[in-house]
Amino acid sequence: MKLRLSLITAALLPLISAPAFVEDTELEKILVTGDFQKESIQTLSASASLFSEREINDRGASFLDEMLASAANVNFTAGASRGRYIQIRGVGLRSQFVDPINPSVGLVIDGINYSGLGGSSLLFDVNQVEIYRGPQGTRFGADGMAGMIQMESADPTFDPSVKVQLGAGNYNSYEAGVAAGIGITDSTAVRASIYQRESDGYVDNLYLNESTQQQDELVSRFKLHSQLTDHLRTELSVHYIDINNGYDAFTLDNSRNSVADHPGQDNQESIAVGLANIYTGFAWFDVSLNLSGIDSDLVYSFDEDWVCNDINKSQLCGAGLHPDGYSSTDSYFRDRQDQAAELQFNGKGGNWVTGLYYQARNVDLERQYTWLAAPFASTYETSNTAIYGQLATPIGNKTTLITGLRVEQYQGDYTDNNGFIESTDDVMVGGKLALEYQVIDRTMIYTSLTRGYKAGGINSEALAKAKDDGLNLDADFFKNHTSFAPEYLWSGEFGVKGSSLDEKFILRLAAFYMYREDMQLKAWKVEDQKFTGYIDNASSGENYGLEIEGSYQLTDDLFFTGSAGYLHTKINDFVAQSGLDQDGREQSQAPKYQYAFTARYNFTDELFATIGIEGKDNYYFSDSHNSQAPNINLVNLTTGYEAEQWSIRAWARNVFDEEVPTRGFEFGNDPREGYATHTYTQLGEPMVAGVTFIYEL
Repeated sequence: MKLRLSLITAALLPLISAPAFVEDTELEKILVTGDFQKESIQTLSASASLFSEREINDRGASFLDEMLASAANVNFTAGASRGRYIQIRGVGLRSQFVDPINPSVGLVIDGINYSGLGGSSLLFDVNQVEIYRGPQGTRFGADGMAGMIQMESADPTFDPSVKVQLGAGNYNSYEAGVAAGIGITDSTAVRASIYQRESDGYVDNLYLNESTQQQDELVSRFKLHSQLTDHLRTELSVHYIDINNGYDAFTLDNSRNSVADHPGQDNQESIAVGLANIYTGFAWFDVSLNLSGIDSDLVYSFDEDWVCNDINKSQLCGAGLHPDGYSSTDSYFRDRQDQAAELQFNGKGGNWVTGLYYQARNVDLERQYTWLAAPFASTYETSNTAIYGQLATPIGNKTTLITGLRVEQYQGDYTDNNGFIESTDDVMVGGKLALEYQVIDRTMIYTSLTRGYKAGGINSEALAKAKDDGLNLDADFFKNHTSFAPEYLWSGEFGVKGSSLDEKFILRLAAFYMYREDMQLKAWKVEDQKFTGYIDNASSGENYGLEIEGSYQLTDDLFFTGSAGYLHTKINDFVAQSGLDQDGREQSQAPKYQYAFTARYNFTDELFATIGIEGKDNYYFSDSHNSQAPNINLVNLTTGYEAEQWSIRAWARNVFDEEVPTRGFEFGNDPREGYATHTYTQLGEPMVAGVTFIYEL
């Protein structure tokens, strides 16, 4: 009890009694939409991070994974050309191969649900990125069990506006983007943007003598906002995303020098449309109807043996690397279609909301794998229907009780060319119970109990393995692993948010405890160097920790921002297929600490420089083995000149060129060593640097 009181006192004291500075530099107030309404992040009863366009530019970031290290208790994995699998507080996916997956961390861009399509998160012309930690069971449902990420691109303006961004950097990287907006009538405005980025990537393929981890990424967005009548407003968003990246990340010596003869691809082509209609003509409430759809073609492939098979280049290819002609590739072609509709009613006072939600997702998969007699094909059709509501009830002058509930039915129908037909049907319940206490105008305390969930599904690879091996489905292993159950996450959270009188000192602190029920874990069955993946339910898991984020303007010219996270996790009652007992071990992708601090100094009104340090503790790559990523500490630098209509920045991330693994496996893949088990890792960004010019009118 004394420790808890000390923590609260330490958090509140500077917010209540901090001296007032000169009030000529007020921090920009940016609104978030994490609890059904637009509000300051300082009044949201949840732990969240927010990155503005300026912070994105200062970091030289073009993709979401280049920003995530700045958020407390947020991690990511690659296993692809980009870090597109995200974990919050140790909960989240690490990869996708054969099996259909349900995201733990959702992704919404301009109101369109991109969950499970992490390659979509390019940052050009994005005004802000919002990261919500903890279950979002009332608002987002099955896609937001661990948290949610929202990205909002720039809205149309009636005054003419133009943005041009040009950049170049090492690894032969360049970027070019243009955005423009204008009012086309007195009531209608539009904005359109297009952005292209290319890079050789960070891997040299010595056998093919070319860059095989290259990045070729394009995004185009269009927005139309129209006030059709005094009470009816419509907002149209159209996105086109074209990603053509190479994937050649793993080597036998864990270096950036590949000798693969069949390097892979990591491609995505998506067309998305979102239409929001808002009517405010009723006396008691506003109503909105939001419709969206995404059509995506996805390609993910790799050279499974990672080496070349060429007797004429034995020095590169290595003698003994292909016994009995062993050489293998694996390719996944997905056609994914998403549709969603949401009807929502909001009270005029902003104190209640209720709604209906429907989403359908259809994924057609074709797998072309060396060891299959014929390509494997499957179809997985899912639909979820939900009803939800949330109510804010004042209790006295300073206290508000928030109650929220969401009931969701999730159905899945699976078929494949092996003749298997399976289905799932789950009804899941999530919600939020929170108390908000406004100590003073600029300081709030909250406590909450939330419940999130993630749907169950089909282990299609286990089914296929059963068919391929001619095994009976009554065999213990396959009988017990052809499907998996939903996972539930309970979270208790206590938080303090506030600022000094002049808003030059801002603090957000959250302490949380989470309990994972029927925890979904990825596992592998390995036979003769062939891998069968499946998702298993452990008994439970526990996650608890702290998150602190804030900023401090020490002088008119010196400004500090920072975040720190502590995370403790545990797996209960889980034994991997290999027999490895993981009971009591930490969960994967859950470093015990993370930190990020940045200082910005303005030499003049235009000339500035920033220095940032960030790092995290070591952590386990996977729940099915015990290999770990090392702890890391990185330095980032930026210097720039900001005029009224243009700016130029020179930036560098990972200045000292530290090696940062972003994915790791433990198995044998070298026949010269009798396939002895090793840890193999994919390396993330080395030292990357560039110059970015932005013109805005």
